[in-house]
Amino acid sequence: MTDPIKVYDARWEVAQFDDSEVARLFEATLIYARLLDVDTITVTRDARLGCARVMEIGLEVALRLGFRVLLCADPISTPLAYFTTLKATLRHPNTMGLAITASHNPGSYVGIKFTVPPVRAIGLDCGPLGGLTRVREIYHSDQRATPVKGGELQVIDHPAEEYITFCLAQAGVEKGELEGLTVVLDAFNGSAGPEMHAALRRAGAQVRHRRLVPDGRFPTGSPNPTSRGKMDAALDLARACQADCVVGVDGDGDRLVIGDSRGILSAGFVAIPVIGELLERRPPAGTPVVLYDPKVNPLALLHWGGLNVLPVLFRNGHSQIKDYMHTRDALFAAEESGHYYHRLALGDRAMAAEASIITLMLFLSATKRRPGAMDELWERQGEVFSTGEFNYQFASDQARDEAIGAIVDRARVDGAEIRTATSEGIDLQGTVVYRGVSMRDDGVALENQWYSGYFRVATTERAVVRSYLSTADRAYAEELEGGVRELLGNQLGGVVVD
Repeated sequence: MTDPIKVYDARWEVAQFDDSEVARLFEATLIYARLLDVDTITVTRDARLGCARVMEIGLEVALRLGFRVLLCADPISTPLAYFTTLKATLRHPNTMGLAITASHNPGSYVGIKFTVPPVRAIGLDCGPLGGLTRVREIYHSDQRATPVKGGELQVIDHPAEEYITFCLAQAGVEKGELEGLTVVLDAFNGSAGPEMHAALRRAGAQVRHRRLVPDGRFPTGSPNPTSRGKMDAALDLARACQADCVVGVDGDGDRLVIGDSRGILSAGFVAIPVIGELLERRPPAGTPVVLYDPKVNPLALLHWGGLNVLPVLFRNGHSQIKDYMHTRDALFAAEESGHYYHRLALGDRAMAAEASIITLMLFLSATKRRPGAMDELWERQGEVFSTGEFNYQFASDQARDEAIGAIVDRARVDGAEIRTATSEGIDLQGTVVYRGVSMRDDGVALENQWYSGYFRVATTERAVVRSYLSTADRAYAEELEGGVRELLGNQLGGVVVD
């Protein structure tokens, strides 16, 4: 029997599971919740079409099992869902959050993201009692939940206004501070568009928008601004109106891209002014830790080190990164996929989570106050070339694993350093390849012809190898990418997939 649980959330195609199987997922989740003494559940959703039915099922199961349910029936972003749960814990400390969303996936998908007290994301082998690993065990077991009287429903108002106020305060951005900036916002018909538009206007920016109205059909395709070509129309609009900044946000608002009329900046370079602004507005004691995933390019990390922070490598996996932020007391974290993570505080509660409005406000404030800052970022990015992620699917998981092994063998012959774990021995859930790159705790050193690569198994698709390369020379990068594609496609029989 299959299940919908993935590495850091649950996700499935709407037609893949029937109502009884979805109800069983909620039952297993709430059996797990009882083990954690949870008494309150926040249930939120984004705009995708499959969310409403899943929300109804989850609501019925939670009430039947006697939980207090705080329900926001209006579509909202995932970062706002996290805030809703954070706020709920001020009154109900033992609160679990269930955000119904499938992030950047096409409209045919649906899913759930989970938090547990004290407002921490869970995933496979991540969280108390094993997190989603324990939920999966219960899902496949004969264990059933006993109905309990006393279930209570509280329907809560759309919390966007309070959330925008919170985000501006967390970023230290005053009302009207961004006056004079023009921003092109492409919301991909996701739930975050209206929230982000309102936040930009309150901060004083002029906004030109695309695909602003939430539409769960996602009529122009999967709502993923990091996919190749997806931001082209927004860039055209930015050139036409001479905008200062271009912003794209995915279907549930936790994935963000930023650039200007010249194109989209990589996450490693976007993080430079964001980290600088965090340090200036909230000066830490000592040298703060900032986390990065294996795809953040080494040249960007070289500049991170110049900000007097300690870059620390960690694995992909949104829940796992957020959990590790607590372990290392990290100030900030970034993934090249466009996820940026902050330490958020409300009253005596705190959590690590994506907060796209905060990331954007810090970036815009930093670049507005420093004329030429965008030019400097583009100059730095011009010194590195990244392939973007390219994916090949194989006939079986065994063939997929053999393909990754062949890539690693070729890199090893080339004299590259191979890493499969962090310096603390934590599995990177993939293979990092460095050639001409020295990644030390005291900084980054690069030789003239360096490259980095990350090769991993897809967590949501069967038998897929995901590949990513970066280097300081375009011709060299094209040569490297061509070699990997020749190996995966022509020699090993993989098929290119989106």
